[in-house]
Amino acid sequence: MKKIWKSILAITCTAMMFANLAACEKKEIISAYDIAVENGFQGTEEEWLSSLKGSNGLDGSGLNIQDVYEAAKANGFEGSLLDFIKEYLDADVQEDNDTKTIADNMLSVVSIYCGFTKTVEAENWWEKAEEVKYSSAGSGVILDLNKEAGNATIVTNYHVLYDAECNTPNHISDSIYLYPYGAFNQYSTETNSDEKGDGIKARYVGGAMDYDIAVLKIEGSEFIRNNLITKAKIGNSEGVQAGEKVFAVGNPDGAGISVVSGVISVESEYIEMSSTSGVGTVSYRVMRTDAAINSGNSGGALFNARGELIGITNAKNVGSDVDNMCYALPMAQVKNLYKNILDNGGVLQRAMLGVMAEKISSKPVMVNGKLTVEEEIIVSSAEIATTAAAYNKLHFGDKFISITIGGETVAITKLHHVNDQLLKVRKGDTITIKVLRDNQEVDVQITYNNDLYFTMYN
Repeated sequence: MKKIWKSILAITCTAMMFANLAACEKKEIISAYDIAVENGFQGTEEEWLSSLKGSNGLDGSGLNIQDVYEAAKANGFEGSLLDFIKEYLDADVQEDNDTKTIADNMLSVVSIYCGFTKTVEAENWWEKAEEVKYSSAGSGVILDLNKEAGNATIVTNYHVLYDAECNTPNHISDSIYLYPYGAFNQYSTETNSDEKGDGIKARYVGGAMDYDIAVLKIEGSEFIRNNLITKAKIGNSEGVQAGEKVFAVGNPDGAGISVVSGVISVESEYIEMSSTSGVGTVSYRVMRTDAAINSGNSGGALFNARGELIGITNAKNVGSDVDNMCYALPMAQVKNLYKNILDNGGVLQRAMLGVMAEKISSKPVMVNGKLTVEEEIIVSSAEIATTAAAYNKLHFGDKFISITIGGETVAITKLHHVNDQLLKVRKGDTITIKVLRDNQEVDVQITYNNDLYFTMYN
């Protein structure tokens, strides 16, 4: 199959080359300026270009570049619109991407190196147990930055920092070094440190294994004060759609910050993976992309074409018969996890309703010109425990319409909207859930004033 594909590719390239050569051989190239002279214009090419600009915007009012291009074609100009812009307007045209935006994105991503120590028991009674040092590499994204103070807060994947055999009480690395783009990397896998390079020691703030999210902090870094570093601009992952161009930035194979591109294959789905601890499985909500995500990319960034952070890369399908199936945690969820962890001293506290929600139907819809899927979500619990936050509030069969937290109302059109929004709730908050019950809209208020209404993750 690979040989057939290569043959087709070669034939296609050859055919294109012949087509271009034929065009060059048979047709005389006439510039737009020459055409203007033939039609009576008198003056230099610079004067002709100036004449196109109009006077104080009046002569050219009502015209756009497409109009000028069409007029040039009508008078004999041959070439694409991009050719016209490049030749006559001296524009820096970027046909497929924005390298300045990509460069800014790369400055918001860091390489992460984690040192671990584990105890290896002796095989014989006369031998001593040995402590072994080892390390791993991953990526992280700067979400908050204070350059003047040299401070930064970074989000990454929990599994980048965790190893079940590590000797620390929580099995999280206690030797974490970060390298922004361009930093001199002298990380030593023998000492799990960087004594000669630009490695920045980071502190683990907290995280949640079941969500594969962790938060790091840097404080008082001279490198941050004195170098080009930015924070990522958070985008709306709820607005992505299949086919949208994306860029993955990370530290593949521990080789340093680099960028690859692809498209969104599926905007939202669930995958089941082995738990980071190696015990049991965990279900993650992800976006799927064909952008190459490899070992070391974990915790890195997925940006849209506008340079907005829409996901944190965390996994890929490694089946021998599967290609181009890579995954990223959506920022709609990650930003809520991130703030929850910071607000709760490093521990994730998720508000719970105490009921089961179920999708009973779905349909394709167009929203602002974008294709998406709208789901109908209902309460599927026939019985609700008396200790649940929703006891005597929500009823079996209630259809979710919206949820309001802190004055912000979000329509519930997908099952994950309920869970994502509940990550915003803090103890003492009152939320309002609008449901459809017996063909009537009902506002249900729930106050989270009980520790039993929260589940803790760490």
